[in-house]
Amino acid sequence: MNDLFDEFPATDAAYFEAANNAHDLAHWKPSHATVYEAGRRVGFSKLRRRDTGAGKRAFAKSYSEVCKAWLRGERFKRDVIEAPKCGETISESELLHRRVIGRERVNQLREALRN
Repeated sequence: MNDLFDEFPATDAAYFEAANNAHDLAHWKPSHATVYEAGRRVGFSKLRRRDTGAGKRAFAKSYSEVCKAWLRGERFKRDVIEAPKCGETISESELLHRRVIGRERVNQLREALRN
């Protein structure tokens, strides 16, 4: 689908973009707002779990509706999703301390298994 100002991605390309990025929405920069909105309407968890055929059909139907709405002038607000914070920040001395304790506990387990 094309409009005067924006070119929508092809349905297959939009589906694969949404399905491939459904696992990491915080870092995904969609090629067009319609791709994200269609994925949101279908459900990103469904895109991840569905078999390809059913997922494509559901996405194609939703994508067509979203593109028509875009052409009518609707604009879609994207939800702000925070990336999960992984790990903790520890000092070098704390890291060394944890390694020493870890080695001691592994040695204790080895001794216990030998007996």
